[in-house]
Amino acid sequence: MKNILFILYAYLLLVTGCEDIYEKQAEFEGEVVYPAKYDTIIGHIGFERVEIDLLKAGRIPSSAINLGKATKTKIEYDDEVITLDSLVSYVNITGLDQSKLYRFKISTLDEYGNESVPQEIALIPFTQEGLNNLVVSPPRILASPSAAVVEWPSGISSVLMEYESLKYSYTDKEGVERSGGIDGNPRFFVGNVTPGQPITINMAYRVIPRVNQKEILDTLTITDELVINMPTETTPFTPAEKDILAANGVTTFTAQGVSDVTKLTYPVHARSLQDIFFFPNLKTLDLTGGDLFEIPTLTYDRNGVVDVVGGGDFVEFLRKAGDIPTNNYQSLKDLLEAGILEKVIYRPHSMGLDELLAPYVDDGTVELVDNPAEIYIDNKFHLDGNVQDHNWNMEITYPATDAPQSSMELKNVYKTVPKARSASFVFALPKEYEFNIEEYKYLKASIYAPEKSVFTGEYTPFQKIWPRFMNRMWSFADFSNFGQQYWAIDAFELPDSYLGEWKEVTVDMSNALDKHNRVIVLNIGGEPGISNWDPPKEIEYYWANLRFSKTE
Repeated sequence: MKNILFILYAYLLLVTGCEDIYEKQAEFEGEVVYPAKYDTIIGHIGFERVEIDLLKAGRIPSSAINLGKATKTKIEYDDEVITLDSLVSYVNITGLDQSKLYRFKISTLDEYGNESVPQEIALIPFTQEGLNNLVVSPPRILASPSAAVVEWPSGISSVLMEYESLKYSYTDKEGVERSGGIDGNPRFFVGNVTPGQPITINMAYRVIPRVNQKEILDTLTITDELVINMPTETTPFTPAEKDILAANGVTTFTAQGVSDVTKLTYPVHARSLQDIFFFPNLKTLDLTGGDLFEIPTLTYDRNGVVDVVGGGDFVEFLRKAGDIPTNNYQSLKDLLEAGILEKVIYRPHSMGLDELLAPYVDDGTVELVDNPAEIYIDNKFHLDGNVQDHNWNMEITYPATDAPQSSMELKNVYKTVPKARSASFVFALPKEYEFNIEEYKYLKASIYAPEKSVFTGEYTPFQKIWPRFMNRMWSFADFSNFGQQYWAIDAFELPDSYLGEWKEVTVDMSNALDKHNRVIVLNIGGEPGISNWDPPKEIEYYWANLRFSKTE
């Protein structure tokens, strides 16, 4: 009886439990399991299109995307519905030619057409309307009767666009179409045109527009026409280097007035070469100064001393103080590229034009003047150190006729006797020049120092020489356009074997390669503190053959 009751009880539990399971299942009948959605949405604006990123993982191939049961991509905007048969990490939506706000909904679909929760974004594409509103700033035009230069000194880029390149074309007076393209600096040369007549130049600018200070995806082209009214042959021009042109015999500053000039000579210290643009028949340009120009002078007037340095013929260890600025030699570049100039004469590293002229050396258009291996420093550059400070006082005799005999040839012999704590032997250049260290790396001198017996007691330090180099004397701030670029080597002691006979001393000037040094201070003793400046025997140094050399 008990067994029968147990079986009946188990049966009832089984029937009741099954009914509960089916009741639970019924609650979920008709429900849809949605596919996974894209995990981000980031928009990028292009020209009449947008690109939208959909995955945080970045742009990866469809084969690498796994979003559960999702297999397709659905894109909706306006009345458009686009379905892609794959999952994608980004979409490129084109044909958006209206400058309006487009609202995009992007979702995934599974194989049954079930749709994920969409990602949404609103974007305004850049359209033709925006391109039509972009305006390129007008160029600066330098025009002669037969040629012109078109340039944008401040560039073409603006807050509304980033300039990339331009193409131009025009028809010259012979009916020949001239064209060119520029990827970098927006500047070009127009030549062989008719004086007094307008010339039309077709322009095509490649730019990337900016929206909200951010560049769009695409580079676009802006087309325009530039009309230049060419001057006549009697139209005057304003020279940048009037004195230089006058030295070349130019007195009438019109194209007609300079039409007979085929050669111009410029000094190394010239500030600008832009005037050569106005010479229609110029064939030769001499940048060495030739016989037309002397070195400028510079007057020091201080502490009751007046001293002048410079003047006379050019010497090869000089170079222009600083390079000619790019905008001041562009005419030279234009005439070389146009094949108008047939000869340019130039001293290496003298004006900072070496890189510009290098491509024209092999074909003979540019003639590089050979500088000698060594150049002596003439007395015209010697400066009385007292103009700086009376502590620099040194008794100097030039030429020194009582110098000890030597087996070597002696030139430009000086006798120097320290008379104050900072006694110094000084050489300085006019402010238009600096030392051409790229050509002449070594400073050399023949020195005769006293016998060892002179360097005793408090006079022992005077066996040392301390070379110092600078842009200007400290008390003459106006004498350098580059501030003060001082450097020095440690005071070095002459070996005892150098005393009482002529010896060669060399200083490596490599530290001046990146400086604009134009003053040399040769201090004796390293500024020692002594009590008696009138010793029983004066400390007499003799200097000769002060020179710059290309080799050690």
